[in-house]
Amino acid sequence: MDISSATGQALRVAVLADDLTGAGDTVVQFAQRGWPSYLQRSTEVPPLPALAAVGQSLNTRALPGEEAAARTRDATRIQLDAGVTRLYMKIDSTMRGSVAAQLAGALAAWRMAHPGAFVVLCPAYPAMGRTIHDGRLWVNGAALEDSPAGSDPVTPMRTSVFTELVPGAAVVGMGQAGELRAAITAAARKHDVVVVEATDQAALITLAEVVAKLGSQALPAGSAGLALALADAWHPQGGSAARPAAPKTGGNILLLRTSANAVSRRQVARLFEELPPATVTTLSPALADLADDASADSWIAQLRAAPPGLGLLVLEAPLERIAGASLVDASRRVARIMASAVASIVARGQVHTLVLLGGDGADATLDALGVMNLHVIRNIVEGVPVAESVASDEEKLVLVTKAGGFGDENTLLTVIRWLRGELPEI
Repeated sequence: MDISSATGQALRVAVLADDLTGAGDTVVQFAQRGWPSYLQRSTEVPPLPALAAVGQSLNTRALPGEEAAARTRDATRIQLDAGVTRLYMKIDSTMRGSVAAQLAGALAAWRMAHPGAFVVLCPAYPAMGRTIHDGRLWVNGAALEDSPAGSDPVTPMRTSVFTELVPGAAVVGMGQAGELRAAITAAARKHDVVVVEATDQAALITLAEVVAKLGSQALPAGSAGLALALADAWHPQGGSAARPAAPKTGGNILLLRTSANAVSRRQVARLFEELPPATVTTLSPALADLADDASADSWIAQLRAAPPGLGLLVLEAPLERIAGASLVDASRRVARIMASAVASIVARGQVHTLVLLGGDGADATLDALGVMNLHVIRNIVEGVPVAESVASDEEKLVLVTKAGGFGDENTLLTVIRWLRGELPEI
C-alpha cells in the first residue's frame, strides 16, 4: 500500500537550497525519516512517487539580490506546477549569501497559490553548533561575526543580529507549542518573515509541530536541523526511525576538495595523518595548471596518461587565487577544471565512489559526469549524505557530499572508513 494513502492525497516536499551540498544535507533528513528522497539538478521536476521529498540547488548564494529572488521565485512556481504540496527553503545555517532576497522570491511565488502566507525562519542547527537566542545567530557559542563565517572568503558575515540580516523581520522567542503558534501568528500580521529562536533540537521539534498545524500559510526556511523535525511533522505516519540500507561501496574512492574552508582543509590533512601512506594518492594541480584552458587540458591529459594507483585518490584545488578573476569567477573556474579531471578519471572505470567537499565543486562534477538526478539514501554522519546516481543504462555512482565548514577534524576520516567498510554500522 502506498504510504500516502493515509491522507488520500500526494505529499510532496520540495527543498530549494542555495547550493548543492545544502540541498543534499537537507533532503537527506527526509530520507532518514522514511521519505523517498531525491536531488533534482535541472529545472524539470523528475517523476515522483506520491510520497516524496526532492531537493534542488538553485546556486543562489553568491548571486546579487534581484537575481537570487527571481531564480527562487521561478523555481518555486515550477515546483508548485509539478504538484508540490509543501516547500522548505534551505538557507545557509550561517546566513551567508542573499538570504533575504531568496526568501522574498519564494514567498512571492508561494503566495500566488497561498495568499497571506508568511516565512517562518529558523536556521538553527544545534547538532552543528548553530543556535539562535537574544535575537542573534551564534556558532559554537560565538556571535556569527566572530565565527569563521565572519571571515568567509566569498560571503563574510558582519553581524549576527537577525533584524539586520533580514531587514523587516520580526523575532519571537522559544515557547510551548500553543504560545509559540500565537506569537508567530501575531507577528505575521505585520511582518513577512518571522524569525524563531531555538537552542536545541527539542525547540526545533516544537517549531515543526507548529508549522505543520499552520499548514500552507507557513513557509518554513532554515537549515537541515529544522528539516529533520519537519520530516516527522509532515509525515502521514509520523516518520520512520528505521535507517535506509546503505548503498554498496568498496573499491577505489576519489575525494575532491574545492572548498577553501579551513575546516575542510584540516579534515583532509587528518586523512594524511591517519591513513597508511601507501593507500592514499594525491593528484593536485599547481595554480599554473589552471591559468588557462590549454594549461588545464595539459594537466588533465597527464592524468589520463598516468593512471593513479588504487585506494583513496585525493584531488585538492590550490588555495591561491587565479590572477585577473573575481573570487566568485575564479572559484567556479577552478571547480569546472577539477570536475573535468574527476570525469576523466571516472571514465577509466576505476572509481565508482566520489566524496565531494564544497558546493561549487560538487555541482561542477555532476555536470561533467552528466548526472542529473540522485537518489538520496541516508546520512553517514550528521550533515554528510550518501546518494546514488539515477541512471538506468549506466553503472551507478555512489556520491557523498559535504559542506566545507561542517563537522570536526575527524568527520572525513569517519566517512572514508565507513565507505571502506572498516566501521560498524553508524
